[in-house]
Amino acid sequence: NWGIATQRPDLVKRLNPNIGYERLVNLVHAWDHEIKEMMGGMGINSVEALRGNRLMLRGIGLNEKELEILGIQHAGQ
Repeated sequence: NWGIATQRPDLVKRLNPNIGYERLVNLVHAWDHEIKEMMGGMGINSVEALRGNRLMLRGIGLNEKELEILGIQHAGQ
């Protein structure tokens, strides 16, 4: 398996920076769309609305001590 960070000369020849760039841009745009969809489902209209707002933050995969330290609730609460 090889990727954009490969150091093997035989694989570097197979890389096309223009295609890699386009795929990366598409990936970031898809993430942007998905995040906006999830935020919309929570009634949040901008990323800025999350900044400094611990009431909206939820933890996933954290134990009770970690949630307490961060001052947030578990997801679903």
